[in-house]
Amino acid sequence: MKFLISTIYIILLLLIFSSCKKSGNNQGRELSEHSGGTLRLSENNQISTIFPLSITSQVEGLITSQIHESIMRLNSKNLELTPGLAEKWDVSADGKLITFTLRKGVYFHDDECYDNSKGPELTSKDVKFTFELLATRADYNLQFATALKDRIVGVNDFYDKKTNSISGFRIIDDYTFSVELIHPSLSFLKILANPSLAIINEKAFKKYGKDLKNGLGPFKYSSSSSPEKIILVKNDNYYAVDSAGFALPYLDSVVVNILPSVEFGLQQFEQEKLDLINTIPSQKVKEVVEKNIQDFVSSPPRYILHREPEMYSQYYTFNTKRTPFDNIKLRKAINYAIDRDKLVDNVLQGQAIGSANFGITPKTFIGYNTNKISGYTLDIKKAKQLLAEAGYPGGIGLPEISILVNSGNSRNSSVAVEIQKQLKENLNLNVNFESLPNVQKYDLQMRGKSDIYRDAWVADYPSPESFLSIFLSDGVPEDINAVSFPNTSRYQNPIFDSYFKKGRDSNNRDTSYFYFMKAEQVLIDDAAIIPLWYEGSYRMLSANVKNFHLNAMRYYDLTQVYKVSDK
Repeated sequence: MKFLISTIYIILLLLIFSSCKKSGNNQGRELSEHSGGTLRLSENNQISTIFPLSITSQVEGLITSQIHESIMRLNSKNLELTPGLAEKWDVSADGKLITFTLRKGVYFHDDECYDNSKGPELTSKDVKFTFELLATRADYNLQFATALKDRIVGVNDFYDKKTNSISGFRIIDDYTFSVELIHPSLSFLKILANPSLAIINEKAFKKYGKDLKNGLGPFKYSSSSSPEKIILVKNDNYYAVDSAGFALPYLDSVVVNILPSVEFGLQQFEQEKLDLINTIPSQKVKEVVEKNIQDFVSSPPRYILHREPEMYSQYYTFNTKRTPFDNIKLRKAINYAIDRDKLVDNVLQGQAIGSANFGITPKTFIGYNTNKISGYTLDIKKAKQLLAEAGYPGGIGLPEISILVNSGNSRNSSVAVEIQKQLKENLNLNVNFESLPNVQKYDLQMRGKSDIYRDAWVADYPSPESFLSIFLSDGVPEDINAVSFPNTSRYQNPIFDSYFKKGRDSNNRDTSYFYFMKAEQVLIDDAAIIPLWYEGSYRMLSANVKNFHLNAMRYYDLTQVYKVSDK
């Protein structure tokens, strides 16, 4: 059956609880009555790294953002900018010079790499080192193109090794530094909140390199972790306190379970072995609600069911540099041959916020009207005509098409089966797909080792820019076997680039959105991807978890999350 597209909230008041006040830690700071406990989360994609400059997935970002911290933060309630390591900042009248003031008394996690194994205090030198690391050409650095390139004065020259420093970055004193931008930017401060731009200590990096797990965030990486279970323990030396002056974070630990499937995750949640499941399998939503109705309506309830449109798009990516998909007419033919509404209604059973008949940017940005993007709806006649014009009438002569999807979520395979069926029925195309762990699949994708890839993008920062930036030509290697990230489609069009950069470099939202929409239309006209649907997963949270704010970006701030007993 179809489910309503509107957000579902089942939230009831919990019984008033009481507990004894605790106090004391190694800093002598008083602990809140909320302090203690373990938050248990689940993900179904394996992680390959938690080094900030190398992360490529939402789960890697989730873990990284607890261990490390960035100059800026986002408010997890509304995704608005809030102070991070910088307690304040000042933007010049022309929007090009930003002066930051760091917090005092912020320390890196204790580690043997430091003098006397004591984590040093954060200073402007750490920020300078991090920016220079982000602007260094290296196999572990996947963030330069979307984070710093063309943004800071002198950063491109530093990346190209024409200079020994970034001229637009200036240390004023230990706690003050400034950044000079090439153009004013609506997104730069938001980008600085991304965990991929977390501040790194030079000594720690020199010892551990890309295996670095030492940061200055609210939690520390535990050596007891495994590929299947990431364990984070409270940083007792964390700088932040709550409004009453009690030490943060409240939680003693966070456990992120990497599970084989979302179905298994649901079982674990129902057995009270998890506190949050990010995705309830679409075919299970009705069953879960009906079977557990008392858990939703009891007083206090056990579960909260949540749904909202997310800054999260699902699509397939063409390898546009690999024959035969360097042929735009073939890519368009396939786009016109797919019934996206059928995917949403029959395969996903309504678990989406609409089929992506427009573009890649989801409908989550006020003022950015995706309905104006002319996309692809089912048109088999046009698809057959384009297929013939591409040189493959009736599919004759076209080799079998290979699609890579990632395992861990049964709907990925279900969607691939449906697309396989539709392309056979509508265009007589032979398609095979292979399901691989995400780490393996994405490595092959970056290296261009297949025709089409199942893909998705969660906003790195709350702007349409985040979705479009991954298709910028800059950084796409000439060698078709070399790693290409984030532009794994290897799509290149100077017209797209021009519109995108005009939008990126505008300090006026309406002007910025105008050019972003023009860039997105070029991208869709070139059919570099197959937009499928906009995400809006059902998520279920234990009702005894407090201050956990589910938001459209899956940006989780766990510093003030706490648990109450339901016994």
